[in-house]
Amino acid sequence: MSTKRLDCVGRLAFHGVLIPVYCRRCSHFAEVELSSLILCFGWGRDPKALPWRCSRCGASRARVLVGHAARMAR
Repeated sequence: MSTKRLDCVGRLAFHGVLIPVYCRRCSHFAEVELSSLILCFGWGRDPKALPWRCSRCGASRARVLVGHAARMAR
């Protein structure tokens, strides 16, 4: 069993993880690099708690899936 805790933006970025994001309104899928998010929101934020917004249609957080749910919806 692994002891790595990948629960914040900084730790995910350190390990080179890309966050999958899927918009349920326009079906836009993207994998976000976390370095720019660290500059805006800080190192210790939970990626699921960030104010996600679709870059294509502008849908709010209520219509955007983040993480494993985004991969499953794709």
